[in-house]
Amino acid sequence: MTDPLAAARAAFDDDDYDESLQILDDALKAVDARSEIALVVKLLGQRSRTFIACGLYDEALEDARRALSLDDEDVEALLRLGIACKKLGRHAEAIEALERATARAHSGTAMRAECAEWLKRARLARENAGTDDGGRMLDASPSTTATERYRRTWYQSETHVTLEVFAKGVSPDAVTVDLNDAGDALKLTIDALSDEDGCARTYDPYVLEIDLFACVCADGGAVNVSPTKIEIRMRKRSPGQWRDIERRPSGGLSQSITAHHVSIAHNPTVLSSDKRTAKDWDALERALDEELKDEPDGDAALNDLFQKIYANADDDARRAMNKSFTESNGTVLSTDWTDVGARDVVPDP
Repeated sequence: MTDPLAAARAAFDDDDYDESLQILDDALKAVDARSEIALVVKLLGQRSRTFIACGLYDEALEDARRALSLDDEDVEALLRLGIACKKLGRHAEAIEALERATARAHSGTAMRAECAEWLKRARLARENAGTDDGGRMLDASPSTTATERYRRTWYQSETHVTLEVFAKGVSPDAVTVDLNDAGDALKLTIDALSDEDGCARTYDPYVLEIDLFACVCADGGAVNVSPTKIEIRMRKRSPGQWRDIERRPSGGLSQSITAHHVSIAHNPTVLSSDKRTAKDWDALERALDEELKDEPDGDAALNDLFQKIYANADDDARRAMNKSFTESNGTVLSTDWTDVGARDVVPDP
């Protein structure tokens, strides 16, 4: 019989977080929590780790706490609890959990080094953060608010911009993306029913409206709905770097695209809601090569060099480039995922 924990870790190492979460969900449903406590703790710890990689920090926090309720000495669970709390701006909780994790981890191990590194980051974040009225430390990391139900982020290349909304378990049929005629305003709607009093179910859609920093094309984009997030990829009308994804509101919306058909394009590059299909890098490279076939010069030549590096890089290098460039506000560009993947990239003045 296949070891579900090993299978989930293998999928995680391949960056297939959806597959990893599915394996862990199935395993946790099948395992006997009363007789296999140690296994449940490990499964919850790995799922918390995967949620963190997906940016789902509340879910990661919940799993870490569940694991610690079964074994309050588990180093993995303490580490995940600390990271999730740090990402959510709960620095005091993060430091407490990470101090316990560091003390319990075996000296000279990779786990001890990781715990110590995150403890250092949590302490630094507390020093750099302010406090709210209740004395809780505030963090610059993105999170949800009362009106912003789901955490979201974005990244870009020279020719495309991608918006990611971390909505877990959303059906593609429930997602609609609207783009206005001018191509400078986007509206995302997630149709949903939510429990209000335990009996009645109330229609409670999520609506996100963004006035885009610049115009995008009606074709050359795609919508991908996975078990952990909604990814909206758009082609820029004019290639170049955006300072942000948003600008001041203006304009109405008229063109409607339903995610069941998963495309906001007449001739999209990506047509599947499966995450592995969405990572069809060969198809993306061909599209980028077609757009950049004319030989540029000056700043355009520099952009062309960036695109060529990106096109020939592996998945980790691309992730590093997107993460470092976005988090540093365009001042840092790294291809080393082992360096930037586990830390917040700060702007380089």
